[in-house]
Amino acid sequence: MNGNPDRLYELVPVVYRLRDAEQGYPLRALLQVIAEQANLIEDDIARLYENWFIETCDDWVVPYIGALVGYQPVAAAVDTGRRGAPAALMSSRREVANTIRFRRRKGTASLIEELARAVSGWPARATEFYRQLGVTQNLNFLHLGRGRTAELRDGDALDDLDGAFDEMAHAVDLRRVGSRHFPGRDNVPDFGVFIWRLKSYTVTQTQAYCHEEVSPSCYSFSPLGNDTPLYTNPAAAPPSAAADLRLPVPVRRRRFEAREIDETSGKLVSGVPFYYGEGKSLTIWTGSPPAKFPIKQIVPTDLSDWSYRPLPDQIAVDPQLGRIKFAPGQSRKNPVWVSYSYGFSADMGGGEYQRPMRAPAGATIYQVGNAPKSKATFTRIGDALAKWKADRPRMR
Repeated sequence: MNGNPDRLYELVPVVYRLRDAEQGYPLRALLQVIAEQANLIEDDIARLYENWFIETCDDWVVPYIGALVGYQPVAAAVDTGRRGAPAALMSSRREVANTIRFRRRKGTASLIEELARAVSGWPARATEFYRQLGVTQNLNFLHLGRGRTAELRDGDALDDLDGAFDEMAHAVDLRRVGSRHFPGRDNVPDFGVFIWRLKSYTVTQTQAYCHEEVSPSCYSFSPLGNDTPLYTNPAAAPPSAAADLRLPVPVRRRRFEAREIDETSGKLVSGVPFYYGEGKSLTIWTGSPPAKFPIKQIVPTDLSDWSYRPLPDQIAVDPQLGRIKFAPGQSRKNPVWVSYSYGFSADMGGGEYQRPMRAPAGATIYQVGNAPKSKATFTRIGDALAKWKADRPRMR
C-alpha cells in the first residue's frame, strides 16, 4: 500500500498548485481524501491477487482453496487458540498446500512414495512390477535391461530377488496382488510399495568392544560386544545416489565389497567408498588424538567364526555382524573408536536424536558428558551428585 497522501496532488500541474497555495490548499485537502480511498482499493486488488495462491492467501481463503482441490481435514476441528472459530475456517494451510502439490503429480511413482512416507512416517519405495516382466524384445525398440534370463553369476542381483531392489526378469504371475492366501506380484497392472519400519540411528566416535577371549585383534562396533548389523546413513547420501543408499537398509557384504560394474572398464567397483568415511555409514579411528584409517585398508569379509586372517596393514570388516578384525600380531596399544549406524524402530532409550528436556520452572540442571562438543558442566556423575548435594536446600 502506497502511504503517500499527496500522490494525486503531486500529479497536478504546478500552476494549479501555486493557485491552490494562495487559497489555503483546498484542492490538496480534496485530493488527499480521494488518495486515501484509492490506496484502499489498490491494496484490496493486491490482496485479491495474493489470495489466488495457498502460500500467500488469507486464513479465511484456505478452506475455499481446499474445497476446490478436494481436501478433507484429518480432524474435525483444529485448535488455533481462538474460541468459537468455525472448524471449516481452521483448515491447515500446510495440508492444503501438500494436497495441491500431490494433485499436480498425480499418477507418478514418486508421489506414491511421498504419500506412503507422509501417512506412515516410514521411508518407502514404489515399484512398478510390469517393468520386471520377461518380454519378447522388439528389435526396433530394445530394452537391454529387461526381458533377459537370470545371470547366476550376479550374486548381488540374486540377493535382491523378490525385494524392493529386484532387477531380475520374472514370468507373468496371474494371481492377484491383493489375494489374502496366495498373493501374486509380477503382472502388468500390479504396483507395490515397500516400507521400512526400522530407522537408521547413528553412533559417533564410541569405543569399540575388544573380544580378548577370542583374540586381541577382534572387535565389535557395538560397545556392548554384541553383533549389530550396520545400516546405511541416508542423511549422508546425496539426492543422486542409488536408492539403497538413500534408505535405512542393512549394509550387506556383497554391496560393501562391490556395488556396480564400471561401464568403461567392465570391472566391479568397490563399495567401500560408498559406505566408509566420516559422516557416512561407518568409520574406524585409533590413536590419540584419533586418526581415521584410510579406505584402502578396509577389506570386506565374513567374520562369522573369526577365522579370516587379514594381511598386514589391512582391517577386515563384516557389516552384517558389525565385526572388525586386525592383522595377527598387529599391536593395538590405543583403543579403537568407531562411528556407525544401526537400525531401531523408534526414538527410545539412548541415542543421538533430539530429546527435549522438560523441567519445572526454577529447576537446576546438572549436565554430565565428555564429548568434544558437549556443553556439559561435569565430566563425571559423582561430581554432579556432589554439587547437587551441596546446592540441595534443607528439607523441612
